[in-house]
Amino acid sequence: MNAAAILLAAAASLITAPDTWRGETFDFPLRFAPGIPYEGQEHVRFNPKWDQFADEEGFSYVFFWDVKAVPVEPPDLEDHLETYFNGLMSNVSRGRGLDPPAKSVVAAHPMAQLRGWRQGFGVEIRTFNSFSKNEPLLLRGEVVQRECGNGRMQIAFALSRSPRDKPIWKELRKVRDGITCGPAPVK
Repeated sequence: MNAAAILLAAAASLITAPDTWRGETFDFPLRFAPGIPYEGQEHVRFNPKWDQFADEEGFSYVFFWDVKAVPVEPPDLEDHLETYFNGLMSNVSRGRGLDPPAKSVVAAHPMAQLRGWRQGFGVEIRTFNSFSKNEPLLLRGEVVQRECGNGRMQIAFALSRSPRDKPIWKELRKVRDGITCGPAPVK
């Protein structure tokens, strides 16, 4: 088995998502957001309608960071998400020949603790959709964090254009709830 197949198998053991959800895995530091100070991997699962931006399910996806454990506070999550979306949208804008987007703004607030996760936050991310025409984009989200043992932690993000009471959130939460600590990732 080659190295890519081993990494994909390790990622698949950490998250369960429908076969129709496209998956990607990236190593830290993230190319578009090297200022996020983690060591490990990001695993992303895209809803099949992710790129149908006018659809209620457009821009709906789940990603999580399986990384070396460090203390994380709400302001850290806000800063990391701003760095993430500023870097992502600037990188995509540059690649598509669009003007640079304005800076993203993130607000996090505590939410009820979810079983299996140490802390949880509702988030609103005001950013710009550089995958389309750089139009303003409001993402709603849920962010949870937990320790996994062996010096690892996970931070999971479920994000969508849709308010958190819409049907897509049932799917997003099911994918998020399918994330496991599993064995330590193979490198």
